Amino acid sequence: MDVITENEELVLIQNTNIYYKKWKVKDPRSTIILLHDSLGCTVLWREWPQELAQHLQCNVISYDRRGYGKSDNYTKPRPIDYLEQEALILDELFAVWKLENPILFGFSDGASVATIYAGMFPKKIKALIIEGVHVLIEKETLQGVRDAQTMLETTKIAKVLEKYHGNKVFDLYYAWTKTWLSNEHQNWNIEHFIPKIEVPILIIQGEFDEFGTMKQVNAFDAAKVSVQKLLVPQVGHTAHKENKSLVFDKVVTFANQILENEKMD
Repeated sequence: MDVITENEELVLIQNTNIYYKKWKVKDPRSTIILLHDSLGCTVLWREWPQELAQHLQCNVISYDRRGYGKSDNYTKPRPIDYLEQEALILDELFAVWKLENPILFGFSDGASVATIYAGMFPKKIKALIIEGVHVLIEKETLQGVRDAQTMLETTKIAKVLEKYHGNKVFDLYYAWTKTWLSNEHQNWNIEHFIPKIEVPILIIQGEFDEFGTMKQVNAFDAAKVSVQKLLVPQVGHTAHKENKSLVFDKVVTFANQILENEKMD
């Protein structure tokens, strides 16, 4: 395997310093962008970026959204379209990184951002990988958020998350839970982006995902492109951690198919 080099930087986007880290290989076949979940950040992808870079011989970039990880705090109230706003920020990052047609891999909120981006800018990516995606509000989604808020208030989870988000933990936690539980958010829906997607899609869902059912996955039946679905048995929302080998193998196989097909075109 080629030696991987790593570098990390801050870039100013819309008056906020956004942190990103890049894993670079020699003669990369493509680039994979990782988009984290509602309590995540680059560090919490653990070994995934390096191993994806090695197995696929692709560059990998992960970044911390506003208010997360090593990016600046962001305390403004989240509007209903905040995930659409994050997709626009991602497009600004594409310009910074000078990317052409990368593969997007989003998890949870990051999967929703990736879905929106793929619908907004269908010509700018070559494939979409989404895990634990939210495209509509279900009772399971709201209960999962309520349970997460209870966990914040009754356990030491905030102390654990301080290792990754510093003193931003309560700001980002409540920004997430209060937005999703607000009356204004109950009609939130991004299904209209799905028919606009023009690239192959891989959807990964845990069998016992506490934030959504197969309704989220089956919404992608409206897509006009190839859609592969992986239901990971006996796991919850974090399928890529709970059954890493199964999910990793599927992601690598899917990405290799995309890259090989591109080579033949």
